[in-house]
Amino acid sequence: MECIGTSSPLIDAEVIALNINILKEFGIENANLIINTVGCPKCKPNYNKALREAIGNRKEELCETCKRRYETNILRILDCKNEKCKEIMKDIPKFYDYVCEECKEHFENVKKYLEALDIEYVVNPKIVRGLDYYTNTVFEVEANVEGFGSQNVLCAGGRYNGLVKTIGDVDVPGVGFALGMERLISVLEIEGIDLETKPSLDVYVIPMDSSCKDYT
Repeated sequence: MECIGTSSPLIDAEVIALNINILKEFGIENANLIINTVGCPKCKPNYNKALREAIGNRKEELCETCKRRYETNILRILDCKNEKCKEIMKDIPKFYDYVCEECKEHFENVKKYLEALDIEYVVNPKIVRGLDYYTNTVFEVEANVEGFGSQNVLCAGGRYNGLVKTIGDVDVPGVGFALGMERLISVLEIEGIDLETKPSLDVYVIPMDSSCKDYT
């Protein structure tokens, strides 16, 4: 789902609400919304610098993948599931402390609108949705389902105000998300949720001329 053409934090909240409502329509009530802000292109260099300083001489303790990320896209280290990397990153600075005032205002408004919609959320400063094009709001919706394991993120997305300009000539803001169909089906099976199926039409016969009407 994509919403192109506005930078309003209200639309961020509406897009997130759509995720929650879709899952509720499927009968999944027990889901956790996790949100964060990754600022804008003006904010990221400052935070990247702070991350490098926080990691310091522990860089060599990172997994091989994160050693590469350290040079190419350091924010991706926050996504790493390696226990050693997670331990190194547990006390790193929060992105929110390095975003500009405009980005802070955007994020605070997103939270305000979610609260107005009675949608519960948790702010996790380590959610960055590792792709470079994300700006401002990022989010994940996790299924709080026993036995589902670590692959419990059903929906995820965020705002990407610079993406359209990157692949085209027009600077247009956008926000969106994707839902994992296979994971959704797995959760429905684990939870024992049977979706109501409506009778569908199997065959529709159309007479091609008047000579066929007696047979239809």
